Amino acid sequence: MLDQIPSEIISRISYHLSLSHCEPSSTFQDIPPLNLLLSCRTINQAISPSTNSRLYGKLFRALFDVEAPERRFQTGSSSSKSTQKKKKKKRKISRAVDGEDDESYGDKLKAQELAKELKKRVECLGRLKEMVDVRDVTDIEEEDLWIVYLMLIENDGKNIKHLIGPQATVNLLTFLELYHDQHFLAAAVEPGYPAETVGRSLAMWIAWLVGGSGPPDETPEQREERMFVLRPYVFAAQQYPLYFAPWVLPDLPLSHSSPTTINSIELDNHVNLNPFIADLTPKSRSVVIEHFGRSVSLCPPFLAHAAILRFFYRRLGEDGDLDSDTESTMDIDMVASPFMALQNQHQGAVGVRVNDLVDGIMPGTQGIILSNPASRAPTRPTSPTLPHGFKPQNGFLVGNSKIHDLDFLRLKSCYDPYHTKGLKSTNWRNSWEGCWEGTFSFFDFDAFREMLAGHSRALYEGPYGEQAQVWRLTETYVRKEGWVKKVVEQDEDEYLDSEEEEEDEEEEDEEEEVKGLPLNGPIVNAGFPPTEAPNTYSNLASATAEAETLRQTIQQQIEAIKGYEIVPPEELEDMLALNEEEQEEAGLEMLLSGTGHSAWGKFILKGRVRNWDGMASLVKEYAPDSRGKWIYRGYVLAGDIFVGRWRDTYTPETFVGYEGTFILNRR
Repeated sequence: MLDQIPSEIISRISYHLSLSHCEPSSTFQDIPPLNLLLSCRTINQAISPSTNSRLYGKLFRALFDVEAPERRFQTGSSSSKSTQKKKKKKRKISRAVDGEDDESYGDKLKAQELAKELKKRVECLGRLKEMVDVRDVTDIEEEDLWIVYLMLIENDGKNIKHLIGPQATVNLLTFLELYHDQHFLAAAVEPGYPAETVGRSLAMWIAWLVGGSGPPDETPEQREERMFVLRPYVFAAQQYPLYFAPWVLPDLPLSHSSPTTINSIELDNHVNLNPFIADLTPKSRSVVIEHFGRSVSLCPPFLAHAAILRFFYRRLGEDGDLDSDTESTMDIDMVASPFMALQNQHQGAVGVRVNDLVDGIMPGTQGIILSNPASRAPTRPTSPTLPHGFKPQNGFLVGNSKIHDLDFLRLKSCYDPYHTKGLKSTNWRNSWEGCWEGTFSFFDFDAFREMLAGHSRALYEGPYGEQAQVWRLTETYVRKEGWVKKVVEQDEDEYLDSEEEEEDEEEEDEEEEVKGLPLNGPIVNAGFPPTEAPNTYSNLASATAEAETLRQTIQQQIEAIKGYEIVPPEELEDMLALNEEEQEEAGLEMLLSGTGHSAWGKFILKGRVRNWDGMASLVKEYAPDSRGKWIYRGYVLAGDIFVGRWRDTYTPETFVGYEGTFILNRR
């Protein structure tokens, strides 16, 4: 009887049967439906994954989110006009040889791809469930962590149900607790620095996405342990990279003959011998994974980014007010201010008591927050800890996949400073424009030096401070003076006349090196000349003075870039609409300028954005009393969070400088 039923009906029955078993609990016990598969050969052929990928593609779309991966595959495939023409020619040749139409070419996910991903996820979630049930995640595979991470940044409401909540296949929060104990904590108590692995990077990011900076019911003991585990990744700046390519490289991609590259390779031989020499060697961070049946090369998310966020992040409105019973503890804590330590090394470091500092930022917020674990109330999570009542649409970081699109594109486009083209200036528009509010942290200067000398105890026990600050940034696009778009009227087929011409173009592309802005100043000053005259209105005493200071700062930046001009506002849209080659020809770049204030006083900000990966380099200089100059380098990540590290400008870039971290939220 069953073999008389049309295959379409059998397929529909199988579809609803599989979904019915997934509704109360995402156990995937009937994917594929074994009872039907074993009933007879006819039905087996009708609903087998190898013969009916459309069925399993429909099941995937019903159970998981697909909008984000389809959107990102489409975005990732967009390329310059010449590249598209080369691909078009290759497809024409392929069709001519094979005699087949290229209908499969494109970026919309096919049923076969969805079926492969469904199989991977069902098996992955099953393995994770077994590990959590026996409370042993020591043998977790990187592939499984990739699947969970990608499910979270692709979540629009369906994916999260399989990871957290009453319908979840695996209790992700329990898994993270086990991973913390069996991987992060276990590594922290071993001698030396914990190794940065792809698995730990992914696990740290998963913990950040679903747990934020700690659960609301976190006890002081739990918080102290979490901070202990995170300390190396946060404070050992020389050990854990934060940038897709060394921050001293202003323009990418590189050619193998680049002088900067040669110098860094020469230094590389001494890095392991001398802990005070910075490792500035460009390296590929490429990892190849299978995603929806496609091989994808990308850079794993940086462990240090997520660690800094989990260590310091607080949402706007959260402060570091002290409990009355901890003020006595704070009185005895001493921290060496980084400014005083660097500028008064010969006179001895100056200790700063928290009660002696005046908060010059926000009423009711302490200017300095010390590292005593009891000195800060447990921080609320930035994204929900996702208990039983969790609603995906309310999630800060896991409720809307679109906020992760640019981060994923960067991971996919910037994994190798030699061979990946990277992104372009258009991608970063409005990433920094506006007002930002957050903190910067500093590690005790003496403890920092001891850490560099190899004393791990200083890393885990050294005091640190945290200070609030407010930034107001302006983006300015510049281009080569007098640049005008060339009008070229050619038939598209002229580009496809000969295969030899195409090969010559590819060789030229490989040999061509991006020139970038003609900045000759020190890299610790973001490439700008260090001997600029002070601004007339540098006291920033009023809104008028601040506006004039900003105008003068932008003017100084433009004057330092010979042969460049500000893109007129009426032409900006047309400039941003140019293709990649035209933007490079025009020299389109983004400058950053601004002002701000902290408890130390008011300051001026100026810098630029590295188009390749969107790394902002900004020099922060206090005015008018010149309390010091610092260079900030970092990225705007999902959720409009600007995270990175600051560094002193006195130490040459080839050596390990005194560094701290910063986090800013858009107001």
